[in-house]
Amino acid sequence: MPSIFIFGLFPEDSGKTVFSSALARGFVSRGIKTCVFKPRSGHSLWHQYDAFLKCREAGRLFCEDIMKLRKACRSRMPFEVLNPIDALMAPLNAGRFIKHKTVDQLYLFEEDVFLHLVAERYTICRNDELKNILCINRRIEESNIALNDPEYLKGLKRRADKIIYLHNPEDWSRTFEEYSSEAIMSCYGRISEKYSHIIVEGYNDAVCPGGELRYDLVVGVAPGAAIFYDAEEFHKVIEIHKSLGKNPTALRAKDIIKYLRGRIMPIPPLPSSHLKDYDLLSRDLGHLVDLALKSVGD
Repeated sequence: MPSIFIFGLFPEDSGKTVFSSALARGFVSRGIKTCVFKPRSGHSLWHQYDAFLKCREAGRLFCEDIMKLRKACRSRMPFEVLNPIDALMAPLNAGRFIKHKTVDQLYLFEEDVFLHLVAERYTICRNDELKNILCINRRIEESNIALNDPEYLKGLKRRADKIIYLHNPEDWSRTFEEYSSEAIMSCYGRISEKYSHIIVEGYNDAVCPGGELRYDLVVGVAPGAAIFYDAEEFHKVIEIHKSLGKNPTALRAKDIIKYLRGRIMPIPPLPSSHLKDYDLLSRDLGHLVDLALKSVGD
C-alpha cells in the first residue's frame, strides 16, 4: 500500500491538513481508493470549540483535523481508527488561580503541558473489535485547574473499555510507551485491508508519529511551500538519530531537514472558501497531487 507522510516544518499553522486534504480528494477524484491516517493528535476544548461540541454530542473523543480529512477522502471508517491517539487539551482556569491568590502558580503551570491535558484516548483494533482506552488527568478532574466539562468526561468513561488515571507526566509517558505502538499499527493495519493508498498526517512538526510506520514519499509543508523528500533518505536520517540514542517520537522537523535534500514546490495562497471545498482545493493544488501520485505510482 503506497503511503505518503505529511509533516509540518513549524509546530503550528504549517498547512498539513490543507495539503493532506488536497491530496486525499485529488487521489479519490482520480479513481484511487485512498484513505487518511493521523496517528496522533491533540485539540483544544477552548480554541477548537466547534469540534469539541461535535465530540460532546457524540460522546466520543476525536480531533478537528480528522473530521476534515475523512470528509476529504470520503471515508466511512470510524474517526477512532483513522486517528488512534487523540488528546483533549484545555487552557488553565485563570479565574481559579486569581480567586485563590496564586497568580505566580498560574504562570508557572502555564508552561507545563501535562497540566493542560484533560483526557487522551488510545484505540486498538483487536479481533475486528475496537478497544478504547481512556486516560484521565486526575489533577484536572479533582482540582479544576484547567477548563473542563465534567459531564462530557463522565460520558467518555461510560464508553471506555479501560480507564487509566494519570497523576503526573511520568504516568502519561508510561501510558504512551505501553499503548501507542499497538494502537497506531493495529489501526493502520485495519485501513490497509480496505484501501490501496494512504496519506498519513503528522502531529505538529513531529517527524515520527509512529516509529514502525514506513513511507514511500515524505512531504514537509509550510506556508507557500511543499518540500518533497526521498523516503529512503528520510528513514535513514531517523535511524541515525535513533542509533545515537534519540527517541524517534521526540524528533522534530528542525532536527532532520538539514540532513535531507528536497524538491521545493510552491503552494499558492488560497481563499477560505476553497479550503472548505475539497474539489476546488484539489484542483488548486493539482500540480502537487500529480507529483505526489507520480512519486508513489498509481
